[in-house]
Amino acid sequence: MKKMTKIALSVATVGLIVAGCATSGGGNITSESLSLRKAPVHTENVIKLQKVTYIKAAPGQSKMFNRSFDNAPPLIPHSVEGFVPITKKNNACLGCHMPEVAKSMHATPIPKSHFINFRPTEVIAKDGKLIKKGKIVARANGTNDVFATPTHGKLYQGRFNCTQCHVAQSNAKPLVKNNFKPDYASEKEMKRSNLANTFDQGVDTSK
Repeated sequence: MKKMTKIALSVATVGLIVAGCATSGGGNITSESLSLRKAPVHTENVIKLQKVTYIKAAPGQSKMFNRSFDNAPPLIPHSVEGFVPITKKNNACLGCHMPEVAKSMHATPIPKSHFINFRPTEVIAKDGKLIKKGKIVARANGTNDVFATPTHGKLYQGRFNCTQCHVAQSNAKPLVKNNFKPDYASEKEMKRSNLANTFDQGVDTSK
C-alpha cells in the first residue's frame, strides 16, 4: 500500500510540474521555443542552415587554435578537401600525423591515447573471473573495470575516423555567447594531449 501511495504521489508531482511549465509565462510552451533553432521539432522542412565557410589554407599554412580545454580534440587547422571521407584503408591524415613522421612534417603527432585499446579482446571473463587484463583506468564497484591495452605503435582502429572528433576551422558564429575560459594544467596542454597519462587520475587500483 505504501509503495502504491509513493507511485501515486510521484505521478501527481510530475503532473504538477508539467502543468506549471505549461502555464508559467501565460500559456503553453511551443515546440519552436524549446531550442535555439526556433522551429518545430517535428519537421526539418523550414530549417535554414547557417552558411559556414571552412578554412581553405593548405596544411602548414594556417594558424592553429588552442584546444578548447585540456585534452579537447583540436580543430583541424587546414583544408580537408581531398582528405574525406576517411576509411580504414584510406586515411591521408596518417601520412603527416603518425608520431614517427609528424616532427619532420611540422604536424601535431597523434597522441598516445590513440594507440591504446580500451576494449581489449584479451579481457575475457570466465566464471566471473578475469583471465587477463591490462592497466585499470576506471573502476566501477570492482566488477566493471575499464582496461587499457597498448597497440604497440599501431593506430587503434576504434580511432581511425579522425573527423568523428576533429573538424576543420570555420567562420561559424556561435548562437549564444560563450563565457567559458579554460584552465589548462600547463601551457603544453594548449596544443598537446596528455590524456594517456591522466586516464587513471584518482582511480584506486589497489582493490
